[in-house]
Amino acid sequence: MFTARRPWGAGCAAALLVLGACSTAEDVIVVPPDQMASYLADKPAGTHHLFQSVLTGGQRNRVLNQMRSGLAAFEAGADAVAAASFDDALNYIEAIYADNPAAEKARSTFVPERSKEFKGESYERAMAFLYRGLLFLAEGDYGNARAVFQGGQLQDAFAEDQRYQSDFAILDVLSGWASQCEGNMVLARDFYDRAKQARPEINIPRSSDRVLAIADMGLPPRKVGGGAYGEYLIYQEPEPVPERTAVFIASGERYAALAGEDLFWQAATRGGRQVDQILAGKAQFKDLTAGLGIASLSVADAALDVAAYSYSTDASDTALGVAAGAAIIGVASLLMADAARPEADTRYWDNLPSQIDFVTMPQRAVPERVEFLDEAGSLLGSLTPRIRIDAKGVCGLAYARSRLARDIPSSPPNSSLRR
Repeated sequence: MFTARRPWGAGCAAALLVLGACSTAEDVIVVPPDQMASYLADKPAGTHHLFQSVLTGGQRNRVLNQMRSGLAAFEAGADAVAAASFDDALNYIEAIYADNPAAEKARSTFVPERSKEFKGESYERAMAFLYRGLLFLAEGDYGNARAVFQGGQLQDAFAEDQRYQSDFAILDVLSGWASQCEGNMVLARDFYDRAKQARPEINIPRSSDRVLAIADMGLPPRKVGGGAYGEYLIYQEPEPVPERTAVFIASGERYAALAGEDLFWQAATRGGRQVDQILAGKAQFKDLTAGLGIASLSVADAALDVAAYSYSTDASDTALGVAAGAAIIGVASLLMADAARPEADTRYWDNLPSQIDFVTMPQRAVPERVEFLDEAGSLLGSLTPRIRIDAKGVCGLAYARSRLARDIPSSPPNSSLRR
């Protein structure tokens, strides 16, 4: 297992599902100790710092913190806790806020993007659906698993660049797998065909396979702000890691996981977002008002010179009036420019992997170990994957990560409202 070593950046909710919560000036919700202890009682060891942030991070970070903590719970095998976290996140993702006054306020020129409730970019939303679907697979609820995987495809469809709409191929593979485990090979083949159309090289399960092994590899894409004011969202490639391949070992046989999805590619090929156009307008407004302020103060300065050297009292008074008016406009414009907040929201889901690899195998092959190899094929480390077999014993799921999902800071990156 490998650990991430990164410096991360450190709105209060109108309401939290915790009685007695209150806000501090540090943009953190203070939760009474007894209530926090009660909330954490069923959460797996090692994940408490992440679940604490669900309560202390406020409503605007709720979805992001549920994603982060839900993934850590899933890795730990606390499926019921993970399911509840992802269900909460997905409910907020799917909610419509168009008529909410808070949403109208958040769209204001003077409210920073990161003050809004986080719903994530399309690849992050799609991954929340993917993990919830895996939890349904583990239960043997294949109908709901397929529906959730396709819900993820719908999130992936929200792209400006039409060439990349609904191309999260692994979601179609997983939809086909759910159908295959359900015994519907006709529907399974339809989904597998769709996956091949989006990604011709993607691995397709054999009809006889009954165990799905998934390996989350590496570190996630990062978000930064570009442009003069950080108004454009830019994706940076994940930090480099040594692990390149995951090999599952079952009954002495080795099954190498193959590429399923590249999250940086998914993030970077979304095309321009509608919000980027809004942010560009905010940046333009900031520039224009700043320019107006500087010009107005220059006019005021010139008018004062006229007043100082004028031989006529009337002319001097007029010049002073012009100076006062221009000064008022100039100061007001500069204050408005300073208040305009065009920065892009650079919060991101920081325990996602860089890529998702997978392999399927016969029913008798239940992996007892997964090895992580570097580019040269040398062993970096190994661990025991988390195994889930459905109640009827029809299909199994093996899950492993090269990086601990819990090994991230309590607060999401770039989540502080402080400038």
